[in-house]
Amino acid sequence: MEMCSDEAVKYMWEGAIPLQIHLHESEVTTLPPPSPILLSSINSPELRWGPDKFPKETPLVFYREGKPIDPPLGIFDGLKVVLESMASYTDREVPKQTLKLWRTQSPRHFYGGEWDHNGSCLFDEPPKDNELDSWFDPRNRGVNKEAREVNTLIQSALIGTDIQLFNLTYLSEFRADAHPAIWLGKKDVVAIWGQNCMHWCLPGLPDTWVDILVARIMHYFQQGKHRKN
Repeated sequence: MEMCSDEAVKYMWEGAIPLQIHLHESEVTTLPPPSPILLSSINSPELRWGPDKFPKETPLVFYREGKPIDPPLGIFDGLKVVLESMASYTDREVPKQTLKLWRTQSPRHFYGGEWDHNGSCLFDEPPKDNELDSWFDPRNRGVNKEAREVNTLIQSALIGTDIQLFNLTYLSEFRADAHPAIWLGKKDVVAIWGQNCMHWCLPGLPDTWVDILVARIMHYFQQGKHRKN
């Protein structure tokens, strides 16, 4: 579970071991001991995939059953293969009584360009309901489209499994300022480093994520499903 807020630490207890499968590993060979809760996501900093990181000239190589896929897949076709493999493996290997949650993407909030091309995420007011699609809908080809694109692949990969979708994207799209680098407090920091709203380290929204997660977990335990075979 990728969160910077200290609030996340308050909700830890013995025996609840979140699992995050790293996509850059060619094979997943082990799982932690049986646990009542499993939470997965693909928002870790080292796992930011995109055409800018892996252009067609130097594509990322994907594997199926231990062998490289040739010709190389495009970034989203490859991600689809990986997500389906992860979901299938998790559904097959993790005990049925385990609560399996897959968190959707946390969206970026850039306006006017990418973080290193004059994009800004320094806003005072949350986007209005009728503004969300103009910012985030893939059909508009904006810089914030990837969260919804990846979520579509995640939803498809979970079909037929007992992994529950933990959708925090829509809620998060209403965030006003996200994580502007200006809060680092250094002179000319935005001019030098641009702005970064992927980490969500500012208080508020990540704490809400944790509250929702805890409510889901408590409901699961109250139903007694963790005791069923």
